[in-house]
Amino acid sequence: MTDEESPLRGRNLLRAWAILASLTALSVGAALIGGTGQRSSLIAVAVALIASFIKARQVLDHFLDLRRAGWGWRGLFNALLLLILGLCFALYLAAVLQAPH
Repeated sequence: MTDEESPLRGRNLLRAWAILASLTALSVGAALIGGTGQRSSLIAVAVALIASFIKARQVLDHFLDLRRAGWGWRGLFNALLLLILGLCFALYLAAVLQAPH
């Protein structure tokens, strides 16, 4: 039995899928509960971006097998994810601050 066919691998992938589905539900819930105020929508966006980071890590680790890579590669991908999500948050924040009240 190869590593790809082991029951443990199947359980790990199922757990990763459950985490992804739960984080999607959390993001949708945050968006629905967020309301229309600036502070509540800012929190909803922050929750969605944090969930996106965790989801991206799950995909990279379990489906693209980055967990077997060295710390350099993992660090690079973490830094790129944080850069992209931080830029998204900064752009959202800039739009909120420029919007008329």
